[in-house]
Amino acid sequence: MFHHLVHLDIVIFSLINSHHALFFDRFFMLVTWLGDGWVVIPVVGAVLIIFTPRSIRARTLLIAAIAGTLTGVCNTQIKRIIARPRPLVYFAASSATGDSGQVHVLGERLRQNSFPSGHTATAFAAATIVFLLLKRKFFLVFIPAFIVAYSRVYVGAHFPLDIAGGALLGCGIPALVIVFFRQGVFRTPSAIRERAHD
Repeated sequence: MFHHLVHLDIVIFSLINSHHALFFDRFFMLVTWLGDGWVVIPVVGAVLIIFTPRSIRARTLLIAAIAGTLTGVCNTQIKRIIARPRPLVYFAASSATGDSGQVHVLGERLRQNSFPSGHTATAFAAATIVFLLLKRKFFLVFIPAFIVAYSRVYVGAHFPLDIAGGALLGCGIPALVIVFFRQGVFRTPSAIRERAHD
């Protein structure tokens, strides 16, 4: 079962990665940076500040910061534990000549720690945070997250299973953090003060 899953993973990667053109090279090289923390953090912060009422703004930003940080930490630790080779290394190893030329690589030629995709986890964490904290008004934020995920395969940085793992991580951890806060498992200082006055 696992063997078939990995085989399908490689087939889908090859299907996506082998179909490229100059326009899409430029487009996906730009889009893939939307999964970088230095891009996502200020954008999500600005959106939450603009659309969150002042009375709950600090609490909302704190929840978002915790959710995003936990996602990043978990993603990094899983990468180190699994240590899956990147497509560049996999195809070089599986080639009789050691040639990885069949992989269309754009940007940095990454070699290790492929699973899960950090860019995808970051993009989906940002989308989930905005979607849940702003009361589902922003469901379209998942569209750029999906495009970022696709871009990671297109640029040759990840296999499809890597982006699937990143997406699950990016959705799951922020959702759990937000649920815990809403259920009172975690309490912000303001929530503690409000409860003390009840």
